[in-house]
Amino acid sequence: MTSPGASSFAAALVVEDFPWVKREEEMGMDPDKYREVFDLAQRGARAFRDGHFDEAVSFYSKAQTLRPGDSIILSNRSSAFCMISQVLRERSAADSEYQPLNGLDPTTHAELALKDAEKVLAIGSNSPRPYLLKAYALILLEQYHEAREAILSGLQVDPLSHVLQSWLSDLHRNTSIAARARRPTLDRPDDFECTLCFKLLFEPVTTPCGHSFCRSCLHQSMDHGNKCPMCRTVLFIGPKTYPISVTLSNIIQKNFPEEYAERKSEHETMTYAGVDLMPLFVMDVVLPCQKMALNIFEPRYRLMVRRIMEGNHRMGMVGIDSATGTVADCGCEVEILECEPLPDGRFYLEVEGSRRFRILRSWDQDGYRVAEIEWLQDISLPDGSQERKDLMERANAASELARTYIRRAREISRPVRRARQTDLESMPGPQDPEKFSFWLVNLINLRPSDRLDLLRLSDTRERISRSLRLLGDAEQICRVQ
Repeated sequence: MTSPGASSFAAALVVEDFPWVKREEEMGMDPDKYREVFDLAQRGARAFRDGHFDEAVSFYSKAQTLRPGDSIILSNRSSAFCMISQVLRERSAADSEYQPLNGLDPTTHAELALKDAEKVLAIGSNSPRPYLLKAYALILLEQYHEAREAILSGLQVDPLSHVLQSWLSDLHRNTSIAARARRPTLDRPDDFECTLCFKLLFEPVTTPCGHSFCRSCLHQSMDHGNKCPMCRTVLFIGPKTYPISVTLSNIIQKNFPEEYAERKSEHETMTYAGVDLMPLFVMDVVLPCQKMALNIFEPRYRLMVRRIMEGNHRMGMVGIDSATGTVADCGCEVEILECEPLPDGRFYLEVEGSRRFRILRSWDQDGYRVAEIEWLQDISLPDGSQERKDLMERANAASELARTYIRRAREISRPVRRARQTDLESMPGPQDPEKFSFWLVNLINLRPSDRLDLLRLSDTRERISRSLRLLGDAEQICRVQ
């Protein structure tokens, strides 16, 4: 959920210049070391103003090591952490696909910003700035009540602060608008409303600390941290740990049947029961019959996998088209054969490619990409036709060559890549030439661009012919080596 008004508050965050003093007694430390701290603080300020917030954090952290407990350095580092968190929250799914980022998530950066702001307040300050930083970090953590308290505490220090007064007004207005926009009805008590999505509880889960949320909302929140969204109590919870609160669910279904039906329909849409709506995992070009293992660690894809596992256990895999630099127009539906949730929130998946599709249009949904698709098939040849008979004969001949290739590869101790898990036992019969053609392709290690060309190809005979040529080339290489 996007933090209401966070972007408007960010405009008020600026870094404070570290002062230069001439007298050694005012420095409070060795002059050479003070000059080094001053230089680091100046470089951090320049990096911040240029929008290089990661660099700013690095400079301020080095300065903080040399001069622990300095309120200006801590405040400036808190501002940089806040800006990183905000930038990451506003980052689109498309940006992540083309330029993946490593490092801490937005919630962790906001928590680090909050710690620095609280350190400055503990040191003691008559300035409203640390209260602003604390409030902004809490807004990024979606703790709006605590953010309001921080602003009110700042106004006690400086009742005439125009910035604090403006923030308080904006916070009240934005959170009220967000709440109204997300409330479909007003004829039920708030006790049956999820405080994360502001909708009627669906598949409610009650935590040990006594707070109830939609199961999917709580799991999505825990992708960014293992704390209760309301009271910040640490939760040891996984997708299968806590069952739905049956009593609460029954009360909701009995008293709000129409709204519950809407929530159920919305949930089914989110789990992709429709055959023409496909959640996309943008990573690599996958072919039908190809098996592979996946390690799902990004929060956006963890959410996607949970929704898929509540639905039809299928998703689309697509790669980046090297010719255009954008997401490829064709992909492959994969079935999740095995899904193992790991203690740290990741998923280990075993998937197998099944059907090809073309993307008609796509959009971002909760950080990942969803597409409307149409299914692709090879040109159909009439049963009993001469073309069909020729194709079957071609497939039979190719199957014999494939058996020979696999046996020779095993003899020279150069087996087919284990990741593709293709062997003689899994070879489709000649009665399904299209499926056999993709099985044949998977015997060969191809570049993503070559796999994408074969995925788009609608001529089964041509795909078999290309595969045999590539197989022959691979065999020649094996003999030379």
